[in-house]
Amino acid sequence: MRAPQTSRFRAVRPTVRGWTVIVVASGLLVAATVIDRREGLFFFLFLILLFAGSAVYVRTHRPRLTATRSFTPGSVSVGEPALVRTVVETRDEDVAAINSWRDEVPPVFARVPNGDLPRRPPGSVRGYRGVLEYELRSSHRGRFAIGPFRVTHGDPFGLVTTERRIAGPQVFTVTPRVTNLIDAGLRSSSGDGAKHELNHLATQRADELIAREYRPGDPLRRVHWRQTARRGELMVRQEEQEGDPEAVLLLDTAIPAKNLAAGAVSAEHFERMVELTASLGVHLLDAGYVVSFVETATDAVPFADGTVPYRISRFAPGDTGGLLDALADTERFPVSDLYDASVGLSPVIRRTGKVMPVFAVLGRLSPLGARRLVSSKVNADPAVAFLTGGRAAARPGFDEIRTLSDAGWRTALFDEHTSVADAWSRVAFGNSAAAAAERSVGHGRR
Repeated sequence: MRAPQTSRFRAVRPTVRGWTVIVVASGLLVAATVIDRREGLFFFLFLILLFAGSAVYVRTHRPRLTATRSFTPGSVSVGEPALVRTVVETRDEDVAAINSWRDEVPPVFARVPNGDLPRRPPGSVRGYRGVLEYELRSSHRGRFAIGPFRVTHGDPFGLVTTERRIAGPQVFTVTPRVTNLIDAGLRSSSGDGAKHELNHLATQRADELIAREYRPGDPLRRVHWRQTARRGELMVRQEEQEGDPEAVLLLDTAIPAKNLAAGAVSAEHFERMVELTASLGVHLLDAGYVVSFVETATDAVPFADGTVPYRISRFAPGDTGGLLDALADTERFPVSDLYDASVGLSPVIRRTGKVMPVFAVLGRLSPLGARRLVSSKVNADPAVAFLTGGRAAARPGFDEIRTLSDAGWRTALFDEHTSVADAWSRVAFGNSAAAAAERSVGHGRR
């Protein structure tokens, strides 16, 4: 989470009037000394004591204000506005000495919200309630600390001011931008998706646990002949119980070691990869899939064999908010030569033992990485991979794309200049290998 540097109290500062008092007092002291007049010294001491008393008052007095901040909506996508509403209240204090307010925000929000407190309505005797509203808009995803909320207050004579914090920071989430994807039939091409059968214990009464009386319309292929003979009435096996279909979404989060073909080629490219991942994930969750989200590199302690630890998160159908919140926090991490972007697929595949859709959002990919992805195709249908089309990886990238395409993977070149909709269209509608080859040639001519 990114937060501004803050402190609870800011130093006392003279106002223009305060500086005037200091200058006048200094002038009186010089004049009284030159012309040897005691009255000037008395005026000097009076002004200095007045200024010092005002400074002590401001330093020790804390406004009894409360501020309650709320966001509408609670989180937004990159580039979308959010309305921040702050209610400032006090029951028994005049706010005439409050000069202004300021809500500290990280630099990604471009400007620091600030202004004057609304004046108390005429006729009000005690108490105060003011409503402040401003808009936030960020070009970067992440979790950001908004606040603390500060007010500037002074002394009754207007000689000095200081800032006080009256409300702490609150976390505000900016999620990746999501593009609506056209339903191209890729999500369930395996027919039965991730259908789950119950595993029944091999006990003496197992046959009885999976048999029930015949009902009109039950297919004859489900007749349980052993239980039919035992009970003297037609019995059928219980229908297979199905759970939600499952899909895997893999995001390459590597910062590669030198000369290692892996990960995004730039920070901008990685942000576009996150945007594509978010769009794919929302597409699958809205379609009723349980999504296993694999981040290929993390900051956890490496495994015993030296390989890079990955992270797997599972999201139930419709839990788009959970996925987007996770992607708001996603970062890249350094990896070694042992890095394998596909290693996180194995635990998901072993757990289910089923064929399921796999969508891999990759950066650069080494020949070894491509071969390991090829071996995962037996459990992936459809198997879709997005790889970088950057100039530095144009020629090697073409070889890896050809390797994946020959093994049945649908592939598309994807970089920071490629829109999510275009990348999706390449794998959904047409010969992805040909499209990738054409784009590689285009990059080579530039």
